[in-house]
Amino acid sequence: MTSSAREWQMIALNTMHMNLQRLFVFDRSKAMIAGEAPDEARTAALAGWMDAVGRAFGVTLDGRELDAGEQHALLPLVPWLTAEVERYYETHDPAAPPRDQAAFGAAHVYAADAQTKGERQTAEAVGDEREADRLRQYAPMMMTLVQQANAAVGESAQGEPGEQEQGFIAEHVRVALSDRARVMLQVGAIPVMLAGRDPRD
Repeated sequence: MTSSAREWQMIALNTMHMNLQRLFVFDRSKAMIAGEAPDEARTAALAGWMDAVGRAFGVTLDGRELDAGEQHALLPLVPWLTAEVERYYETHDPAAPPRDQAAFGAAHVYAADAQTKGERQTAEAVGDEREADRLRQYAPMMMTLVQQANAAVGESAQGEPGEQEQGFIAEHVRVALSDRARVMLQVGAIPVMLAGRDPRD
């Protein structure tokens, strides 16, 4: 049961990081499939925010709550991130050929992998070994999903993906779409959690 301000901040930071990862992988995968170079300015902005969020997450993992200044420094990211994740979902065409959906599915796989790793780190940091051990059990499955996503994007960059890769894409897209409401709820709760409060109150 999450009770401390520091734990809520860790959840907020993990939510920010996983969705930055989602956008980073989506952009790079989409560009790779299209045979184009990623937008350098956008890539640099995403990388910069990932570094900033990562440093803040490190502070909380080490046992300290973020102070008001540290929280304030991250708040400008929130409306942009919310709009970008909404756009990621809104612009997805479920009727498009598998090749054109591969980046969307891969991005969700990478986001889920980042979330699981962050949740495990959080559990370890607060001494919840039972939860940490439960999350460690997901590592092989997540590694397989990441390998599937890489194969799907790689095949799509070469042309039409094969039957196996099309199956990967279809499943990854299905899970991404089914998770949409939960993802947007989590993103919407970032400001409250970043302040160290329970968003359900």
